[in-house]
Amino acid sequence: MPRQSTRVQMLNDLDQAALVVARARYQHVMEDDDSTDSILSLDSDLDLTRDSDLEIFLNIMLSPPSPLSPALSISSDFSDGDSSSDDDHIITRYNRLQDSIATLQDEISKARVLNIPSVPLPRAPQLHLLVHFGEHRPLLFRHKLRVDPEIFDDILDLISDHRIFHNNSNNSQLPVAIQLAIFLNCAGHYGNSISLVDVSQWAGVSVGSVVNCTNRVMVALLDQHDAFMGFPPHNLKDFERARRYSAKASTCPEWQNGVLAVDGTTVDLYATPGFFHQAFYDRKSKYSLGCQVFIMPHNLLVVDYSLGHPGSVHDAYAFRSTRIYQEHDTLLPANHWVWADSAYPLSTWCITPFKKPRNGCLTANQRTFNFHLSSVCIFFS
Repeated sequence: MPRQSTRVQMLNDLDQAALVVARARYQHVMEDDDSTDSILSLDSDLDLTRDSDLEIFLNIMLSPPSPLSPALSISSDFSDGDSSSDDDHIITRYNRLQDSIATLQDEISKARVLNIPSVPLPRAPQLHLLVHFGEHRPLLFRHKLRVDPEIFDDILDLISDHRIFHNNSNNSQLPVAIQLAIFLNCAGHYGNSISLVDVSQWAGVSVGSVVNCTNRVMVALLDQHDAFMGFPPHNLKDFERARRYSAKASTCPEWQNGVLAVDGTTVDLYATPGFFHQAFYDRKSKYSLGCQVFIMPHNLLVVDYSLGHPGSVHDAYAFRSTRIYQEHDTLLPANHWVWADSAYPLSTWCITPFKKPRNGCLTANQRTFNFHLSSVCIFFS
């Protein structure tokens, strides 16, 4: 049996309390010698053990809840001009108690927080350690935020003036550096290694602040997309550096024109899609989106990507939606190519390992080629 929530349990208890009050009021009326014949007939005709009769009884005996009930306590003074007798005084108390229960039910139903701890949760933020890590232990800084301190400073300079971080509210936002650190900590970890509560305790802020910081930084970064995402011109030094890097990785000068590498990955979805969820179920038994990424080997610069295919789509098919696949004649310099694994189609501009033929085997030269190509791919990874 699933555990009943505290809110539902409190509402059920109030329903029982309202029923007790209604029965007590009913018994008081029945014991009154001046009770009307209609009440006496109610006693003889209704069986409170039956749900249908109990509902009729409650509709008759319970006063409708008043949202303007002036008090929640039954200890108020009811000795006013409207109470002409002790019976009226007692009935008025019953009615006021019923209104109090109804008002309390309404408050519980609308309350966002039921239990506020008397002792607040202590906070021990660790953001100040990033300053020490950046100056003396850059590996720890990269482990926490997944970027080098220099890259963090560059990103901070680019987004600090974004309008998302400036508003006219009396409550000022956190410094942009802290918001960026919170975002990078969230983005650089996944699953059991991170959660909103973990990040809030690490940064010394509330869970809502973690969500707001993440959303703001994402908006600021997406506005920089077109400024940084693009294929570099052929005459830039990046291509020369990429050629030297490829020659070093392959130990073969003739392979230096392999200036790009492509691979596919998946982006796990938070929940199962509502429509066509089978298409998003990938080979790792997760619901995901497929992503194709092209990088330059010497600096891991992303020059092209494709995102949006369901996770079950093969890399060779998702590969077709990339810009480099569609415009490789103009984007790639002459006699240059992209390194890829065996999931991709072999062409003059996309070099992949030899595949073992069906009911056959690779030649010695093909095995040698695959051996050295695998070392190139591992070096890039």
